[in-house]
Amino acid sequence: MLLKTSLHQKHLDLGAKMVDFSGWDMPLYYSSMLDEHNTVRKSAGVFDASHMGEFLLKGEGSVESLEKLVTSRVSTIPIGKAKYGLLLNDSGGTIDDLIVYRLSQDSFIIIVNSSNKATDFNWIQSHLWQSTLEDLSGALSLIALQGPNAQNILQTLLKSNLSQIPYFGFIKPEFIKKLSGFALIARTGYTGEDGFEIIIDNTYAADLFDQLIKKGAKPCGLGARDTLRLEAGMPLYGNELDDKTTPLDAGLSWAVSFDKDFIGKDSLLLQTKNGLNKYLKGIVLDSGIPRHNCDIIFGSKSVGKVASGTFSPTLKKGIATAFLNFNAQDGERVEVVVHKQNKPATIVEIPFYKRIK
Repeated sequence: MLLKTSLHQKHLDLGAKMVDFSGWDMPLYYSSMLDEHNTVRKSAGVFDASHMGEFLLKGEGSVESLEKLVTSRVSTIPIGKAKYGLLLNDSGGTIDDLIVYRLSQDSFIIIVNSSNKATDFNWIQSHLWQSTLEDLSGALSLIALQGPNAQNILQTLLKSNLSQIPYFGFIKPEFIKKLSGFALIARTGYTGEDGFEIIIDNTYAADLFDQLIKKGAKPCGLGARDTLRLEAGMPLYGNELDDKTTPLDAGLSWAVSFDKDFIGKDSLLLQTKNGLNKYLKGIVLDSGIPRHNCDIIFGSKSVGKVASGTFSPTLKKGIATAFLNFNAQDGERVEVVVHKQNKPATIVEIPFYKRIK
């Protein structure tokens, strides 16, 4: 039986097309993926991301444990800020990517991918020193409000001033309509637009979802979430990341702090010394829509495969990330095999889309 979020009935009531996503019954789209994608780029969309995992790490030794586990520097995260990082195995492969939110000196919320939740929990738990780890996922919902109008819409429901929250900052909000229980609003997202991710007790999630829609946000599904994140160059575990792909392979060296010790560091240092075997590149096709695992051809030879591919509603062309066996330069021409046809394409910089701030 598929798992259901606290908003499941809302999705059915809104007529969403539902799909199995990592064991969860989730909305793929409500109107259309194209319509929802463009709405987020131009106005605001609201997503149910409650399938994600939320862990609470607290107590003495929390910082030391996270420094050992996460590639990015945790000790310097100020209270009220968050940071992106990765969990690695001893070989430097990626167990998961995650965001760490610092609630206090010795307490953190960790957001992980739904498909890796059990693996992540067990991995973190097995490397703790004195601190305690609690899985809050069953009691909490995660609602993402994304787009240039996100702040204006959410502000109508709050006494807290959202303009004071910096990128990757968060607050414990004061809602106009009184709520009890846990709530956190972070200026983070998975779309490349300004916006917020709201962690809230399941009891109030459906009401908040309704209010955001009434204030002008369009409900959006996983289809638009994927095209938006790919345009923004954000990795998806299982595509750009897996347990045999390092952060260096995936172009995420900026999320690795080599000035500290962490699990997998020795393997990354060796990789830095010996050079990479694969390189993540952006590709824009002249025509055609690439999909995961399509072959990449260069000089009549197969040089790699597509990691993620889709039609970009913003660029109005097929786009892809691909792992190549050589460090192709921006502007170089390659071919992507789509339905047994070689489609001409160009190597480009990732991300494909950057919002005007």
